[in-house]
Amino acid sequence: MLEGFTENRIVIEKSQKSLTFIFISSCCEYWGGSEELWSETARYLSSHGFKVASFKNSVRNDNRIKQLRADGIKVRDIHILILFLRKFSFFLEKNIPFLINLKVFYLKISSWFTKKRNSTLFVISQGENFDGAEIAKLCIQFDLPYIIISQKASDSVWVHGRRRRMMQDMHRQAKASFFVSQHNLFLTQAQIGYKLTNAEVIKNPYRVDISQPLRYPQTENDVFKIACVGRLWILDKGQDILLSVLAQEKWKNRDLHISFFGNGVDREALIDMANLLELKNVSFPGFVENIVDIWHDHHALIMPSRAEGLAIALVEAMMCGRMGIVTDVGGVSEVVEDDITGFIASGASFQEIDKVLERAWQRRYEWENIGKEAFISIRKLIPPYPERIFADKLVQLCQSDVPIQI
Repeated sequence: MLEGFTENRIVIEKSQKSLTFIFISSCCEYWGGSEELWSETARYLSSHGFKVASFKNSVRNDNRIKQLRADGIKVRDIHILILFLRKFSFFLEKNIPFLINLKVFYLKISSWFTKKRNSTLFVISQGENFDGAEIAKLCIQFDLPYIIISQKASDSVWVHGRRRRMMQDMHRQAKASFFVSQHNLFLTQAQIGYKLTNAEVIKNPYRVDISQPLRYPQTENDVFKIACVGRLWILDKGQDILLSVLAQEKWKNRDLHISFFGNGVDREALIDMANLLELKNVSFPGFVENIVDIWHDHHALIMPSRAEGLAIALVEAMMCGRMGIVTDVGGVSEVVEDDITGFIASGASFQEIDKVLERAWQRRYEWENIGKEAFISIRKLIPPYPERIFADKLVQLCQSDVPIQI
């Protein structure tokens, strides 16, 4: 049972029904793993009687958006607004008043709302650790309480100049800053040159609900099947490195097949690259709605990522009893123990991916037992229903003087 919650519901004081939560996703993708925390938390709060609204940078009427709307949560597209704010960030930094009015117009915040700011909280969910800076700046100017979620921080992406100053202000003046890994928290502090005293690590929700490891699939003709799960976006996910590694004759001649699950802007480029390299042991099945379906017939996960927060795909694979072959980025080493619950490459390079895949291959007949260790380990590290824990934190932050009855 979760601390602060009953088994099936949270009991809320009548006075808390007036609390309002405004979720704003500044991530530029139509949907990704970074959207799961805010959306599941919004659904949970709404189902318990809180007032919830949401705004997102780029909206496509896919299943996730339909699910939110079916639960009574409107999702408004603010893509044009965010483009405008970023283009004219100089005026935003100089506190030009008309931009504040523009924000009020787009978010449709009426006069009664601004008078009740103590019972309202903005939840700014970022795909990175800086893409919500303009929205946060407007909250600061308009004296609206907000918190920040950072889903990723990249060692190779450091913002500078005006954007960095806005990033500093955003984290310093937030009621709280939440990160999905210790790595991302520490790196963000280095990037802004400031130690955050209001920061905390939280976990993302996952879509696996099983109490035992999935049955380990039989190998057909001794062929081992590995799934590479994630958005097909080379900049972060590094699938191009893996394809280059697989082009070596030793991998072409081994009984190994790798399935690249997911969609993204680089799908066509990766398929063309695989054809150019004459790879016969790879496939691109596309996006799979039920992640558990992948692990019924794949033996392991591989993620050659250049940058991550804490990949939900990795957590879900371990929850299913499958080990990961991964790079040491983001929070990976916080949940995977090298040679015990998976295999970790020291970096996202040709040499390191080849080396870690070779280490794993030499122990391929142990993958089932390593997956079982991963199944046990991840449940000690990731709580069930992280969105409920996060929702409880938001309620406390929104109106700390209102008692919560459990």
